[in-house]
Amino acid sequence: MDLMRSLNDCKAKLWRDYTDLSDVLHRAAGTAARSLDEAMPALADLRESIYESLNQILHEYYTVRALEWLLSAHPEYQSLEWHWNPRATGTWLEPDLRGVTADEVSVSGEVTTSPRPSGVIDTRMRSTLGKLSQMPGTKFYFVTSPQMAQRAKTKVGKAGYSIAVVDLSSFTLPL
Repeated sequence: MDLMRSLNDCKAKLWRDYTDLSDVLHRAAGTAARSLDEAMPALADLRESIYESLNQILHEYYTVRALEWLLSAHPEYQSLEWHWNPRATGTWLEPDLRGVTADEVSVSGEVTTSPRPSGVIDTRMRSTLGKLSQMPGTKFYFVTSPQMAQRAKTKVGKAGYSIAVVDLSSFTLPL
């Protein structure tokens, strides 16, 4: 896991990632296909060049938003040292977001950016909640839509997990 130096550093990195992705999209938009046979390979190339970055940038952004929510809703967490897996590349033993003090884990959080709990997403949610339930500290599962929040709360309740589900879609920082 990487140390989160500051929210401003994280946001600056996100902005660089966004502008890099935006540049790729602008270049792709500037190339016009003259036939369907040219268009489909161009779309396949575009998907290949942006798909992973698009997913990871959103995951990274919502992980930063999750930390902002935690610090706003739980001022006692201000003193924690925060670690993250910004590109969702952690191991089975690591959450997306972790707050520690000395050598003790105080907070473990997972983030999903999927808007709807259907199919593979629903199955992945069950697996992620099971993983999170085994982690140390107070546990949070961050989602980005009311539909995902409702489904996660149902799964948490049925499994008897001690996990708070937080819908970031309506979160704004207090002034």
